[in-house]
Amino acid sequence: MYMDNLSEEKKELIEELGVYFETSEDMSPLSARIFSLLVLSEINGITFDTIVETLEASKSSTSTNLQLLQTSGIVSYCTKPGDRKRYFKVDPKHIVTRLEKKIEMWEKERKLHLKVSDFKIKLHKQQNTFSETLPGIQFAKNYSLFIEDVIKNLKKLKEKTSTLINEEQS
Repeated sequence: MYMDNLSEEKKELIEELGVYFETSEDMSPLSARIFSLLVLSEINGITFDTIVETLEASKSSTSTNLQLLQTSGIVSYCTKPGDRKRYFKVDPKHIVTRLEKKIEMWEKERKLHLKVSDFKIKLHKQQNTFSETLPGIQFAKNYSLFIEDVIKNLKKLKEKTSTLINEEQS
């Protein structure tokens, strides 16, 4: 009974993650579900047949989408001695790449935010309405500090993740 509940929960989570990855990573629906399944699976990877069976997808579509995910550097595979099957898993480097993209996105947002903030300050000064206590000015300061913290924490996470991946591959 417990395994049935866990299986049902996994299916729901694959679907929920799949919808998220479709939009956030611009993936096709099946690619997003394959990626979601791999995120929720064992670190040693899962076979092609398991992916087809779990997602109830055709072999052709699954193969095409796996190839796309591999070409994009999102998924990799390994083989095991004495076993001809390929075991697919999330490429560990993809995690670092994803963090780099998040850092880049936040850095762009910070630059734009600072430009907008500087413009508003100049505008208020020109109109003699500038005050440090204006809600917009206070928000700009707080948001800028928040973004700096996010970037700093993402960089720390990226560094720790890179170290773990390098240790695992050694």
